[in-house]
Amino acid sequence: MYEDLQGKVAIITGAARANGIGQGIAKRFAREGCRVVVADVAMNDLDQRKSEIEAMGVECLAARCDVTDEASAQAMVDAAVQKFGRVDILANNVGGAMMNQVGPVIEMNSAAWDSAMALNAKGTHLCSRAVAKQMIAQGQGGKIVNTSSQAGIHPEPGIGLYSCAKALINQYTRILAIELSPHKINVNAVLPGTIMTDKLREVLEGLSGMKNASDEELGKLLPPIPWGRLETPDDVASAVVWLASKQSDYITGECLLVTGGQTMD
Repeated sequence: MYEDLQGKVAIITGAARANGIGQGIAKRFAREGCRVVVADVAMNDLDQRKSEIEAMGVECLAARCDVTDEASAQAMVDAAVQKFGRVDILANNVGGAMMNQVGPVIEMNSAAWDSAMALNAKGTHLCSRAVAKQMIAQGQGGKIVNTSSQAGIHPEPGIGLYSCAKALINQYTRILAIELSPHKINVNAVLPGTIMTDKLREVLEGLSGMKNASDEELGKLLPPIPWGRLETPDDVASAVVWLASKQSDYITGECLLVTGGQTMD
């Protein structure tokens, strides 16, 4: 337990999916005693996540947010401040690869490029911008943790646009960390490995033509994992929460691989 996190206000974007990384991060912050804002475009699922978090005995706000829309990102922050009075932590978790973005890079048209960059990189920027301005106004520092991917440093054929977008997030993390350091706002990124989320399953099935395959069968399409198992949302959440705690106060601008050894920098 990180006692310093109790009572802090944490926003987690992309938190609606039942087995997604975002819900795992949100629930871990809840277990640490944070007041939690879960944000996503899928309100039906998001309301379910809100109920699950409230059942853990903490306050939770469900905020509909399209992270690719500047006004929507700002409205999310405004709703958090109206509800809880402040924002201390942002976990930028929205991202992924859509089926129209899967395939050789030279086959990707401008629409695929724009959507990949919007979903991953633009959304990270717009939410970071809105939250950072609020943290600066509060004058007490803060923590921003971006969800990138091992694909951001290890080129992955077939998901080239996703790899490019995540590489952009890595560099954005470093730049923002430098710019926000005078305000004592830490900015770091976690780079997960292979988690069999619904989105990854869809991409792997599309690339391989394997339908209804087990997680283990689909996992064999990817580089081996020395740790011997697929990653879980909790594995990522543990890293995010540590980066949001005082234990990491002197760490900023880092891109932390959380892959079970699948990728090493």
